[in-house]
Amino acid sequence: MSWSLYAVPLHDVTRDGGWEWAASAGSVRRLPDQPPKPTPPARVGDVLDAVRAAGCHGTAWFEVDGVTAGSELPGCPGAGTCVTEQGPDLGEVGLHVTGQVRHGQPLSIDAAVVGMSFRKPNTLAVLRAVCALASVAGPLLVHDDSADQVFVVWPGERADDLRGEWPW
Repeated sequence: MSWSLYAVPLHDVTRDGGWEWAASAGSVRRLPDQPPKPTPPARVGDVLDAVRAAGCHGTAWFEVDGVTAGSELPGCPGAGTCVTEQGPDLGEVGLHVTGQVRHGQPLSIDAAVVGMSFRKPNTLAVLRAVCALASVAGPLLVHDDSADQVFVVWPGERADDLRGEWPW
């Protein structure tokens, strides 16, 4: 069975009853009483930069239009040992952007990212990437397929400091 983790900007959770859902999850970390004010969305390029800065890699389930070598999502440098050594593998990474993008159509490097998905990741790698991304995207809400645990990462928080609280 495969499973995934998802990260979305905290202010976007207010849509379609999302705030009530997040507040009622079985396990909730640092969800404020009120949604924060919207922050400018991270762009595809910002997300890729944050993943690289966190030292993570993964398999992109997207293409980026006009990306030059070295600026794309890094691939696994040691596929044979990464999984067994709990390397910084984000698994299969999906970027969800605003606007109409048909399946298979390359994303613009400047497209606004409204969510990320990580299928079969090393969960500590996701924590590292989300901490790096929160610095450019603002607070992020992370949940899994069951959506019974909600974990909010705030700008400036470090993965090493959150490791003991991280439910995955």
